[in-house]
Amino acid sequence: MGAQASHGASQPSSLNPIAELHFCRPKAFYTLPSGSRLAYDEYGTSSGRPIIYFHDGGSSRLECAFFHASARQLGFRLIAVDRPGIGCSDYYSAPTPSQFCNDVMLLTNQLGITDFGVMSLGAGGIYALSLARNYPDRVSFNLCLAGLPGNVFNEASGPSYAASCWNEFTPPLIKMLVRIKQRFFPDDPEQSIERLQQYLSFTDRKTLFNPRVLEILALDHREALRLGNRGVAQDLAVCFRKLEFSLMDVKIPTMIWQGCADRLSRRSDCEFMAARMPNANLYRVPNRGHFFFVHSMDEVFRRLRSLKFQESAIAA
Repeated sequence: MGAQASHGASQPSSLNPIAELHFCRPKAFYTLPSGSRLAYDEYGTSSGRPIIYFHDGGSSRLECAFFHASARQLGFRLIAVDRPGIGCSDYYSAPTPSQFCNDVMLLTNQLGITDFGVMSLGAGGIYALSLARNYPDRVSFNLCLAGLPGNVFNEASGPSYAASCWNEFTPPLIKMLVRIKQRFFPDDPEQSIERLQQYLSFTDRKTLFNPRVLEILALDHREALRLGNRGVAQDLAVCFRKLEFSLMDVKIPTMIWQGCADRLSRRSDCEFMAARMPNANLYRVPNRGHFFFVHSMDEVFRRLRSLKFQESAIAA
């Protein structure tokens, strides 16, 4: 079967994130040569600079609604894709980030996008880095929110027995634990958000008082598990694998953003990334936590537009 994109007949054409979230139907599907379908939504402005968005582990494409208003105002087109078995994307085996990234490249070809940036939140950065490293001629910049978990860094000078053992045993164990947990102790979004608040800083807990933020988080949680737990289990397992390359191999311009009061991602991991990547800068947002982007995305996108390396590619 040939690769193709198809639009849902009942989906509104508006990019209003709240309307789309209530529908919880993707803007379009892309059919891979294997016959499996990837679901994706678009946010921001359709005429803007394209960015492929990779959602966090345990989330879905709906997470990208947080960035819609700022992207629309500042001229970016965000394309958020559900990974296999998550949201409305069909489940298929994708044990490494590279496999899914190759499928995303097929989607960009179908959409006629030859040059684009990548953007991620948390563990989704594993996929963004993989795409940037594997396709440096197509990916022009990397916008990383909240860094990556340090356990995935693979900076050894040679093959590591410990890294090999981690990659062999950890992903299957995580998949098994997630599926057992969801089978016998299923969460509802409200319970998950209540538990999340226990780990958050004061500024993040204040952010979660916003009804719109809670609405997006709850809908995103439900959407991630729309097809069951198999996709989330596989995705979390992949997100705990060691990277297939060194951070030094990612040479495209990279912006790493983190809230100073973030308790879900570590400052040391963000600083390590910025130090190891040849063309990376770290920006820390004062008086904000993990959800700094709820308040600060205008600044993030503005800074992205103003960087000298983007002047020729991102026109005002």
